[in-house]
Amino acid sequence: MFDISSPTVYIPTIFIVIVVTFVSILTKDAKNSTHENTRDLPYFYEISLSMNYLYQCILKTGRFQYRKNVNPEIKYDNKTYNSLRHVGALYALYMYEKMGLETKYHDSRILSSKYFINRYIEKIDDKRYIILSRPQEEGIKFPIAKTGAAGIALCALCNLYNEKEVELPLLRGLGEFILSMMDEDGRVYAYYNMLEDTIDKEAEAIFYPGEAASGLMYLFETDPQQKWLNAAKKIIMNIIQTRKTLELDMPFDHWSVLVIEKLFENKLVTPEEKNEMQAYAEQMAIPVLSNQITNSKHSYYGAFKDNIRPCSLGTIMEGLASIYMCTDNKQMKSIILKGLSIGNYFLSRVQVKTGTNAGGLPNSANWVKAGVTPNASVIRIDNVQHVVLGWLKFQNILKLTKRY
Repeated sequence: MFDISSPTVYIPTIFIVIVVTFVSILTKDAKNSTHENTRDLPYFYEISLSMNYLYQCILKTGRFQYRKNVNPEIKYDNKTYNSLRHVGALYALYMYEKMGLETKYHDSRILSSKYFINRYIEKIDDKRYIILSRPQEEGIKFPIAKTGAAGIALCALCNLYNEKEVELPLLRGLGEFILSMMDEDGRVYAYYNMLEDTIDKEAEAIFYPGEAASGLMYLFETDPQQKWLNAAKKIIMNIIQTRKTLELDMPFDHWSVLVIEKLFENKLVTPEEKNEMQAYAEQMAIPVLSNQITNSKHSYYGAFKDNIRPCSLGTIMEGLASIYMCTDNKQMKSIILKGLSIGNYFLSRVQVKTGTNAGGLPNSANWVKAGVTPNASVIRIDNVQHVVLGWLKFQNILKLTKRY
């Protein structure tokens, strides 16, 4: 019989009580920065590790340490930089609060957002604000303003308006810049030549239209003017019309399907628009899924036959998660869920787990192999950003479908 008076029982019992009390205190403290316990969800540890990596990359000024290396003895001067990727990392930090339900990096995100606003956002006329790409940082010949950067900036900064950390005219000004970079058909020009004050109508950037439309959707949520929504939908319909004829060669554009996901979620499309957008999303998924390595004995199980780059794979996980939310096809949902499961598993295997750069995602999954190019072990902030967002969106699907 269980006898609490026995020393062999009493001492362990006291120890258990102390441990339970200690854990209870820790749990209460954690709830000051956490809205909900997400520990039971897959990739909680990996996400935490990578978000801590991004946090550790925020310098005292708010600038990110843009590049690191798996080998901590290799240092970079941080003069090479990319304003678009800075704001992309801010977006990941925001989504960690929104989807990961964790707020402990909030103050650092605000610090880095203010640095970004002060260094990279400029007013160019009475209505428009731009995101500046600096020649000395990006290795370009003259300063430019990318439409994609303006879009991602809106994704990352609009949430700060309610906290009174950013002014609405600035957000609207970024939206006006995007509108000024569109033609009547919804085509989005890639960048603005700051040296000549002209739109470059020749340059192409596959992801900028989707990024611009995503930013307009976030702006519409903050400032519900119809022109932002109309422009976002027009961009997406232009993307669909120009790319659906490419069939299996259609580029995988995770930003465009994020917009479609938000449009569907908020019931902002007509039945005809929904049919077209859903068909586009499903068409995009097919060639990617057919190229995934599904043999569990393969060393790259979960990656793709022509792609083992964590940054790129992270964007695919983001996009597949959006497509899952957009399609009504149960068979496709099942296939996508399997693709997400093994794709995210692959990414968890190539994450740096130990050392000062734990949580980092290198340029190539081959970073652990001898004889690979030195660039394979370089860790950029955008590598981490996209993989974390892929994990977060997969977690969200598991919560919504009550699989965990």
